[in-house]
Amino acid sequence: QECLCCRSDYSQVLSLQGSKKPKRQTRLPVIMAKGSKGKAPVKLVEEHKRAWANHADPISWLGLLSFFGIWVGSPIIPPACVAAAFTGVSNKPLMALAGYYAYRAAFPAKSWLLVQEAYRACFQRCYFKAQRVVMYDSAVSPDSKTLIGFHPHGALSCGWTLANASSLLGSPTTNMQWLVAPLLFRIPLIADVLTWNSVQSVVPKNFKKVMSKGQNISIIPGGFHSAAVFKSGRYRCFVLKRKGFVKYALQYGYALRPAFCFGEESTYLTLNLFERFRLKYLAGNNVPPVLFLGKYGVLPFDNHEMTVVVGSPIQCPLVENPTKEDVEKYHSLYVEGLRRVFDENKKEYATEDATLELM
Repeated sequence: QECLCCRSDYSQVLSLQGSKKPKRQTRLPVIMAKGSKGKAPVKLVEEHKRAWANHADPISWLGLLSFFGIWVGSPIIPPACVAAAFTGVSNKPLMALAGYYAYRAAFPAKSWLLVQEAYRACFQRCYFKAQRVVMYDSAVSPDSKTLIGFHPHGALSCGWTLANASSLLGSPTTNMQWLVAPLLFRIPLIADVLTWNSVQSVVPKNFKKVMSKGQNISIIPGGFHSAAVFKSGRYRCFVLKRKGFVKYALQYGYALRPAFCFGEESTYLTLNLFERFRLKYLAGNNVPPVLFLGKYGVLPFDNHEMTVVVGSPIQCPLVENPTKEDVEKYHSLYVEGLRRVFDENKKEYATEDATLELM
């Protein structure tokens, strides 16, 4: 019997979780090989489909609500505590906040496997109509020294978050280290949640430390600037001026793989006023520069599919002191690879006339 996730052009089913027939096949990650060498790029596809066509899985709903709720709500805590103290409402919230920072200074949060497995289980139950990860050529092996750049950032990086839970990218066997903006590790609660999930800061010192160990890395190169240019219904990526990660890839001999998240453009409605101001004065000073509205406020709209397509590896040579020309060359190859990923897949996962805007 054909799997619910399969199509006629898939040539081989590589693996299925479990040997017995599941009660709900649509909740299982299905990894398939598409295409054949010499004719079309070989692609590995991991796909989840939700059990209820018009409703998100309730467990995935709760998982995303807890994660994004903490993400959005945490930055409000410090200014609210300060405001309560200075307006004479109460000093207790500020004292509690100071106690939290003192506690974390003495007892830093650590990676927590139980939390990781809980979030992975929630996200794999499929919040969107379908969630898939598509990889050109090959999966990420634990010793491949791969750096994956995700585009676009979106409002809350839904594609990046869900890819973290996939078997192809988020499994512990991939030896993948996920890196995010350092600002998030200065904010209570969200800093804990990220650390429990083994997410680390993308500061240069930490970046080099991870690379020196040969771990695979996942980042969003555009950062807050990419969030600032995010616009509902548009495919916009802030990448043309982001070249530091390419320099590090050359210094440590990493392979670059651009990834595009189809569906990110439909996750939230956005207010796109004062874009130049937000880019220069907010994103430039590490202030989250996007105003957005989703389902029930913080949750992404779920009436569409989310597909993350990871391009072919671009192997960088090991260059201890790369020149500006070296960085330009491999950055251009990376941008070209990102365009290729978008153009070759937009007909299937977006629309044929979709346009990629690179900034």
